[in-house]
Amino acid sequence: MDFEIPQEVESLRKNIQSFITEEIIPLEKHYDYEKGRMPEAINQQARAKVKAAGFWTPHLPKSEGGLGLDIIGTCIIFSELGRSPIAPYIFNCDAPDEGNMHLLSLAATEKQKELILHPLIKGELRTGFAMTEPSPGAGSDPTSLQTNAEKHGDKYILNGRKWYCTGANGAKYLIVMAKVNGSFRKTTMFLVPTDSHGYTMVREIELMGSHGPGGHCELNFENVEVPEDMVLGRVGEGFRLSQERLGPARLTHCMRWTGMARRALSIARSYAKEREVFSARIADHQGIQWMFAERATEIEMAFLLTLKAAWLLKTGKDARQETSMAKWKVSESLCNTIDMAIQICGGKGYSRDLPLELFYRDARAARIADGPSEVHKMVIGRNYVSEKWDF
Repeated sequence: MDFEIPQEVESLRKNIQSFITEEIIPLEKHYDYEKGRMPEAINQQARAKVKAAGFWTPHLPKSEGGLGLDIIGTCIIFSELGRSPIAPYIFNCDAPDEGNMHLLSLAATEKQKELILHPLIKGELRTGFAMTEPSPGAGSDPTSLQTNAEKHGDKYILNGRKWYCTGANGAKYLIVMAKVNGSFRKTTMFLVPTDSHGYTMVREIELMGSHGPGGHCELNFENVEVPEDMVLGRVGEGFRLSQERLGPARLTHCMRWTGMARRALSIARSYAKEREVFSARIADHQGIQWMFAERATEIEMAFLLTLKAAWLLKTGKDARQETSMAKWKVSESLCNTIDMAIQICGGKGYSRDLPLELFYRDARAARIADGPSEVHKMVIGRNYVSEKWDF
């Protein structure tokens, strides 16, 4: 087994790490803690610098303006971007657009790519991914999907309600999951312009974490007409395509979370080396050193588990079990690490003098989004008990 990072990827990682430290992290002082987002004018200035530096859309092939990384290289670079909560959007690889680019490149027609994918790659528009529904609709159980599209001639009439659609406020297009003619087996993805008659963005949901560009929104579709040529892929391919999107997206989430955990640990280390109690630096107390040891080991384990899942995907093997393991353990590691970092930094960690409280609020969603920890644990255990997976 070769754990060495290819030289070209390592050089790129170091360059992006320096760029994040020098150009992006200083911009966090403009973060609006009440609205949960950055001023868009500052985002756009930073995006121009990213383009000039040649780091734009690092996850895409070179033919589409990216850096031509495989999924392992993408994960390694995303771990650097995760060090700052504002970096992924500035590099044009934030959720949901990053996953939507991947999905559109796989399944979109040339007309759909020209309409949505190419402007998305250039950063000229934003998109949303509308799958999750309020109760009794689809959450962790996709069979409870309520949104439905009825076929009428050369178009579909879409009705339903979605929520937690990230980035929907200001998005130009949505990818919407819906049954067709009431059939769960015909679940399909539709490309819906947000200026469609009958579409309403009901609200941006108020939540404990960052809103980011476009927030996390509740949506309503009432007799929205969708032409046949705005079906993404084929009718009935919705769940297959969702797995094509969500598998790699879970891993890129994991690497961003690893980057945030590493930064939180680094902030705590810096504080512990400066703060003195009982005539010694906090960092010199054995109990504190044990805390660092536990979290550093946990982060490294999560990092390697994610890379293994990425390697399985790269080599065409079934990575569903390892992806569930990674998503569960990395999200838990993130929350544990930030909690410990706040504890070490004490009152300063709990204040907004440090970014740890922001990280903590954002991190809590990691154990729910893209499948809650309990569902992933159920899947992992079920696969082991049924011998669909073994060591």
